[in-house]
Amino acid sequence: MQTSEDLQLQLILNTDLISAFYPLLQRGVWLPVTTGSSVMKLLNNQLGIAETYLTDRITTLFLNGKAIDDVTSSFVSNESTLALSSAMPGLVGSTMRRGGHLAAMRGEITYQQTRDINIGAGKIKVKLFNMLMKEVGPLLLERGIFLSGTELMTLLEEGSSSFKDGCLSAVLNNQTFSCAELRKKLQINLESQQTVLLKITWND
Repeated sequence: MQTSEDLQLQLILNTDLISAFYPLLQRGVWLPVTTGSSVMKLLNNQLGIAETYLTDRITTLFLNGKAIDDVTSSFVSNESTLALSSAMPGLVGSTMRRGGHLAAMRGEITYQQTRDINIGAGKIKVKLFNMLMKEVGPLLLERGIFLSGTELMTLLEEGSSSFKDGCLSAVLNNQTFSCAELRKKLQINLESQQTVLLKITWND
């Protein structure tokens, strides 16, 4: 978790810059959370995803590589990986769909809770696919994600043309910079494995 040597960075971005984060969201982003709760409570209470959206839109969920059918009895431990997707096409999509009539075909890749989970501060990796990157991604980024120095610089460099116009300002450890100034400062001072808590404020 966060230490005194970690950095806190807030970027104020235009909403259309969410697409610059799609590769990162697909690979998975680390989120600070309270572990030990069910997937339902984690998504609803901690990540701000409405229960109706979860029911209607997030049809496929994987916890540590196992498909989830019951989000109320699947519990999240520290450093778990949670993958979320809306409906996927074809037989594979039907088989992996939460509570679908073909779920029995999954066999060993269906999630089974086997032990108690400790409650406490921790982190989890969340992966988003298809339309959820656009619809859920902004919520996760507003809440804050952990990045290494290397990941942050890669994000800024790969989206440099987009960030040039869409990044309005940056606040690094309570100091405000222009986005151009921020990149220069990070290049000089940011260590490759240093942890950064990145939060996005979206400008509508």
